[in-house]
Amino acid sequence: ADELYGEKVRGGGPPPEGSATAAAGALPAVSKSYLYANNKGGVGKSTLLFNMVSEYAWRHPEVNVLVVDLSLYADSSTLLLGGSRKEDGVQRGRVLLQRIPPQNKAAGLISAAVRYAQNRRMATSWWPNRQWFRKKQNSFSFDFARHSVPLTDYRRNEQSRSGSGGNVPPNLFLSAGGPELRKAVSAGTWRETCGALRLAMETELNDPDFPQEQSPVGFYVREDKQRQWVVFFDTDHEIHTPHATLALGSADKLIIPLSLDENDYDRLFVGEIALFPILEKLYNAGYLKARIDKLIFNRVRAVNNAPVFNEADSERILPFTPAQSDLNSIRMITQDLHQRYLRGMYSVFSDADNVGTNVDRFLKRYVSALRLVSTAAISLSKINGVPLTQLSIPGGTTDMQSENESQGVPTPRSISVGVSNRSPGISAGAVGWKILEPIKKNVNILVQSLENN
Repeated sequence: ADELYGEKVRGGGPPPEGSATAAAGALPAVSKSYLYANNKGGVGKSTLLFNMVSEYAWRHPEVNVLVVDLSLYADSSTLLLGGSRKEDGVQRGRVLLQRIPPQNKAAGLISAAVRYAQNRRMATSWWPNRQWFRKKQNSFSFDFARHSVPLTDYRRNEQSRSGSGGNVPPNLFLSAGGPELRKAVSAGTWRETCGALRLAMETELNDPDFPQEQSPVGFYVREDKQRQWVVFFDTDHEIHTPHATLALGSADKLIIPLSLDENDYDRLFVGEIALFPILEKLYNAGYLKARIDKLIFNRVRAVNNAPVFNEADSERILPFTPAQSDLNSIRMITQDLHQRYLRGMYSVFSDADNVGTNVDRFLKRYVSALRLVSTAAISLSKINGVPLTQLSIPGGTTDMQSENESQGVPTPRSISVGVSNRSPGISAGAVGWKILEPIKKNVNILVQSLENN
């Protein structure tokens, strides 16, 4: 860790803050970026991202949504590419993962971002032999589409064969993870690579594929032809590794999935490779960009669908009513984290100035929950690579679909996943309206919380 952020690191100074960003009034290439992280495995990082990013992409057809999988194990990539069901003894998602060209994976994107930053430096050089290069390269933003894959392309054959996978949002892209990430960035190149990735995300949006038009002041790209990107980073439990901390130095908002186990919570603070010590180290070194935006307790037992409201201002705190023991655990963990927040940890939280010192405001701003999903439903989702919000519901249009359509949000058709043929041991009757409708609304509320902050 000391070599990663200390004097031994090659690069000379923190990643660019303002000099490389888009000019005032211009659109940056990436409008928003989110990171899912926890140094404890098994808390649901990849599953939560998989469900939330799919819903986000459907709700925002005006942008391109990119998942950058910075996990060596590529769990979110596997889910997005078709799930864990096996064909000839190999998981379907793993088969498609192997077919993605290296330049379209996360390691390829990182390497391309470094080259892009080098080209930008050459473009601003005043050496005579580089002036010809300056005008061309300095006008283009980083091409994220060239270093990712549209998921509709990789699941089109699946759709025509089985009917599943046809509900992949057309604006959802993947830059897949894998062991290649070990070579993409090291402790010695971390600063340079982090600065390059920030530059690629923050530079003014200017897509060379769209025609430029003449104006009285020169050429410009029509704004209605440009599509900004929203980036979701996934990481594994090895948050201390250079490729994982790269996201902490590049993303805007940090989402921490949590379990109700206090031992798991304590592991966030114990040792140099735990998440919060790493956040503080990066912050003190001046390299932390991501700030904690949401703490999402996962697998919380619900007693009913009524939300929990704050008694002081009658605003919603949790999207459903948890079992009393689970609610007590949420409050206990939240109160401990709030105490740490007051003792100086507020620096790694977003919007800390507006939250102040009140524990109820802290809970309302940062804490949410995802209800416990039945084993049958979560297995169906993972085996078939279909988000929970898109599993089929008997009985036609749901309340959530009607609500979305009334708000002008595109609503995908539900997917029937062929339980008997591809999901052995799972009863189709075990996943019905009463199981799926509450979880769909729950995920919908979590996505709305990203949009509102």
